[in-house]
Amino acid sequence: MDKNGFLAFFVLAIFVGASISIVFFQSEDNEDEKNESKTSVEDNNDNNNPTTSHDISHFHSAPHVTVQSITDAQQVVNLKGNVSHMHLEDIEILIDIQISGYETIIVLPSSNGSWNASIKISEQQTILIDVRAFYPLENASSEVLNIEIVRQSVVADVDNDGVPDEEDNCVNDSNPVQTDSDGDGIGDVCDDVDDNQFNNQSNNTQNSTSNNTNNSGGDNGNQTGNNAGNETGNGIDDPTEPNQPTYDPSDLGQFWLDVFRCQTSEAIIPVDDLTTSALEAMECSVSLTMNETHITITANGIPDHDFESTLACSQANDCTASQNYEWVIPRHPTNDTNGGHDATNCPEAEGVYECAPALGEVAIALNGVPFYGPEDGPGGDAVASHHGMYVEDRQDIELGVCHAHAGMGGTYHYHADANCLHWHAEEGGTMYDYDMSTPDVVAQNTNNSSHSAVIGVGFDGYPVYGFWGYDESMNIVEMKSSYKLKDGQTGYNGIDDYEYVQGLGHLDVCNGHFGPTPEFPDGIYHYHSTMVNGAGEMGFPYFLLCYHGIAEIQGDEGVDCSGFGETWGPGIGPPPPGCEGGGGGPPPGGQLLEVTQVSGHSLVIGPEFALLFFLLVSYLLSRWRK
Repeated sequence: MDKNGFLAFFVLAIFVGASISIVFFQSEDNEDEKNESKTSVEDNNDNNNPTTSHDISHFHSAPHVTVQSITDAQQVVNLKGNVSHMHLEDIEILIDIQISGYETIIVLPSSNGSWNASIKISEQQTILIDVRAFYPLENASSEVLNIEIVRQSVVADVDNDGVPDEEDNCVNDSNPVQTDSDGDGIGDVCDDVDDNQFNNQSNNTQNSTSNNTNNSGGDNGNQTGNNAGNETGNGIDDPTEPNQPTYDPSDLGQFWLDVFRCQTSEAIIPVDDLTTSALEAMECSVSLTMNETHITITANGIPDHDFESTLACSQANDCTASQNYEWVIPRHPTNDTNGGHDATNCPEAEGVYECAPALGEVAIALNGVPFYGPEDGPGGDAVASHHGMYVEDRQDIELGVCHAHAGMGGTYHYHADANCLHWHAEEGGTMYDYDMSTPDVVAQNTNNSSHSAVIGVGFDGYPVYGFWGYDESMNIVEMKSSYKLKDGQTGYNGIDDYEYVQGLGHLDVCNGHFGPTPEFPDGIYHYHSTMVNGAGEMGFPYFLLCYHGIAEIQGDEGVDCSGFGETWGPGIGPPPPGCEGGGGGPPPGGQLLEVTQVSGHSLVIGPEFALLFFLLVSYLLSRWRK
């Protein structure tokens, strides 16, 4: 090669090397931008070093906030809006409320900039609200939006059903249709004239609570709609029949349409994640469609009561979020008489019934939140760990109110209990008043001497009721599991630590039994949630362990998702195929162990490449000199 050829080759090499260097440093700058917010927050937490990276590098334009809707529900004002900014994760929406005094609340926008707030305001006067977005890292604020709400001559409506109290035939119970089947001037929702066949006594008092120990299905004081038993105010509106309707146990289509919550026909009350300091005002959503054989349930997985996401949220900011659930259940539940099932996850059933998953969804709550199996990510009994039976040293696990929490991806779910569905705090109280200090006190939260209301449905189509049911003598008792810990075991090994003892409690190997309920007086197979067994110990499996009926199992079958936190999971490795949708992510109910930020470089240049480039240039220079 002549000198001109070498010169051209040398220039080309220099050009390529410079281009690669530019790409590399630009990638570094992009990564610095991604981490800028985190660095600024950490610096702000250091009182001795108040300067942030934004102070010494660049500034952003102020955030822009809009209010898209304002809903005045008299007791609550709901605001929804949007905010735009380069760093939404650091934006705060400040809402200043001026009535008789002055109050400021802070809400955080979602990742797409949407935000909502629910403000409890009962004053019947002019309300002034100022809304602005604030970026604390640069002390930058948006323009202030001024809102004025003028309330005039508000008509009293205690139960918020849209019917003025002076015209309402049940003042304290929501009944917008005002159904009064017997024409006595008292709405069916609160009329005790037509007791069902299990209650021979009527308390004859509107909006009162039955205290009869032999009351197996009479109305309770706050009964609303078609739910019975321990319902305390969250029932289904628009009852179609007086008092307690009954249903055909061979076709549950209408039953599920009547009792499922959060459907579009209902007034949805926003709820709050108590783990965060913000007021999220999240709303549940459920819809049901059916054909001749099956019912399809779609839901967003948000509960209809205040809740706690717990550790996934507080440690990794992976808080409860809206999901896209779709489940299919049989419309006509049928007993499983086939046998021959895999008994891995329910060894005590010995293959007679199909096992429910040990991890993940086993049933569906009426509010569209899944019931999970008893085991947590590492394979221990999450409920037993929560109540101190053993120390979970493989992964941090914490259950919030109602024995529920969020897993990765914001998947809120119940591991036990779920009776918050039919419980309300006293005036001035909160969800924290729901007592779950020890297993034996939990059922007392919904004890009103009547049969529990239904709380969910298994994938076999059979209902799941709350803690209270009928024993063989038709007495109202707390239903108790027939499982016990094996000698020397604590629940650390999950399902394998338990054995079934027939007759120990009221329920069978799947945690259910056949018998009457208020809605099915001639009897139906049904499950119960349990917190204790017949000996007063842990009430494993809490919901159900196997399916008495032929089940529509959701998702992949035969997939082994064990080993989360040990052989796979965040910072360890990808999940086995078929676990959590078949791609990456946690097992159902898995808690987030850690968050690892992966570099966003489009090109990584290692020392070996740099050395090779240097040798090439040296070689070209030596040839040139020759």
